[in-house]
Amino acid sequence: MARDRVVLHERECRVRDYYASELAQHRPGELLIARENSYDGTAVRADMRTIDRSNVTRLWEFKISASYEALGQILVYMAMARRAEETAGSECLIRGVIAAFDFQPELTYTVERLNLSIELVPLPLVLAHAGGIPAFVEPISIPVIPGQSGLLAPGTDLYQQETP
Repeated sequence: MARDRVVLHERECRVRDYYASELAQHRPGELLIARENSYDGTAVRADMRTIDRSNVTRLWEFKISASYEALGQILVYMAMARRAEETAGSECLIRGVIAAFDFQPELTYTVERLNLSIELVPLPLVLAHAGGIPAFVEPISIPVIPGQSGLLAPGTDLYQQETP
């Protein structure tokens, strides 16, 4: 169980790092400030911190599949960031972002219904390869069908339709 969590976290980090390396492509006008961003006085840290042209700071949480756990994490990160900014005398706008390949329906509903100022960013499936994430549909082995010679009468058209 603990090993599974470590592997999942490693995959999430690889997806985050790849997304961060292509941030300009995914989020034009947004700049990467830090990965694994933390604040004084707390051990929690957001996966990524960005800032846009309007001086809006975004704290990111990357998940393979986002659930209420991601919501709890991003809320804590936002609160710690706001506390740190207030202590520093800054009043910059801070938003949360949960980036994932899929989202639990209750999470999506909650974020919209409660107007939490949290953005849900669906990750492009191509990023799954960066994290070594197995495809959602397992590949199947297609049997090889032997040539049709000898199975049909000579001169028979395989696509010929019978007429009544």
